[in-house]
Amino acid sequence: MNIFNNKKVYFLALTISLFIMAKAQSDFRPGYIITLHGDTIKGLINFGSDKASAKSCTFKKGLNLEKVTYTPDQIKSYQFINGKYYLSSISMNFKLKDQVFLEYVIKGSVSVFYYQDDIKDHYFVAKDTAIIELDHHDRPTGIAEEDNLILLKAEKFKAQLKLLVEDQPALFEKIDMINCNTKDLILMTKEYQKLSCPSQECTQYEKRTDGSLKFKFGLLSSVGFSHLSSPPYSMYVNDYSETKFLNFKPTLTYEIGVLLNTYLDYTGKNKFCIQLSPSLNFVEYTSNEEKSLGQLLYVYKLNIKYTTLKIPLLLKYSFYSSNRRMIPFVKLGPGCAIYLSQQGNYEYYSVPIASYSGQLTKYIKPLNKLSKSNKIYFIAGTGTDIKCGKRLLSIGATCAYGDGQLEGSRTDLQVQLELQF
Repeated sequence: MNIFNNKKVYFLALTISLFIMAKAQSDFRPGYIITLHGDTIKGLINFGSDKASAKSCTFKKGLNLEKVTYTPDQIKSYQFINGKYYLSSISMNFKLKDQVFLEYVIKGSVSVFYYQDDIKDHYFVAKDTAIIELDHHDRPTGIAEEDNLILLKAEKFKAQLKLLVEDQPALFEKIDMINCNTKDLILMTKEYQKLSCPSQECTQYEKRTDGSLKFKFGLLSSVGFSHLSSPPYSMYVNDYSETKFLNFKPTLTYEIGVLLNTYLDYTGKNKFCIQLSPSLNFVEYTSNEEKSLGQLLYVYKLNIKYTTLKIPLLLKYSFYSSNRRMIPFVKLGPGCAIYLSQQGNYEYYSVPIASYSGQLTKYIKPLNKLSKSNKIYFIAGTGTDIKCGKRLLSIGATCAYGDGQLEGSRTDLQVQLELQF
């Protein structure tokens, strides 16, 4: 099996296998639970999606100990250390159709809670003994007719908020301008608390909503095999004209470069990263075509070297788990190959098939001029990140495919090492 002819099947199978394996992993982070009796138990809590976190809490006392899944009727609350904070709905004086864990958006003289289901993001506001579920639009379905009906429905949450904070009418104008989302509700609540108790801090907990971009630099090196295809060429020898494809064999290629990883850390899951990794690539291709006609052997040879600046822009998805040292990932994106130099030549000659000791007459043509300097390609990769203190060592494989020189296509399969500082 020629891997260059089956690269799509190879990478698809490898990516699916890695995806299935990594999705089974959990992301346990330090935290604690509060039991129904008020006892605090420290341990590790699985960091899941908003929907999953509302339904249950998966907890274990130690990394290698058995995990236990708690429902809202089994514990009062749970919290990640320096992170999200959840309260069981049975602890609130408010009836819900299904019991859930409500996430604290902000806790203070006015508290806001949140949970997510398939229909909408649910928000609750509590002040003194009053608890109100804010009435706002359902989540769009993607069906135009249904979404138009959703948008036509009046949102009543602004009137509800005004009723709740009627002792501070100065807020009414600001309430008219907000949306029913985490960021706006935090701002409104903090404004109310400043007006109500200016001399003291009323906020006991606040969910982080600031999206922080993180930039990390590093070095990379790659080594592997490259294959260059070509269009048919006419090989003229004496009175004969033969059409030949250049038979380039897979050849060694290597590259060195730098990388800039931009982490989109809006959710605290550290899963998405945009990677820019310019590198210098070096490769040399050779082709040797022979044809026997009568008593003569006709030979066509070509060798060509390229130095290329490769600039891929990739979206990297990590199957992040804070308590694991090894973090599998996949990445995909386009790239631009800027061919900096081309050096080589091709030659024709013929010799008798029988022994010949005379001097050969060769036709030699240099190939030192680039046909087109810029080429577009696509690259996919998979591998694993290894935590080394504050550094990250990545070991993976990449497949790049796109236009090559000589009006053909180019395929690179490489093993890649990255060190992020």
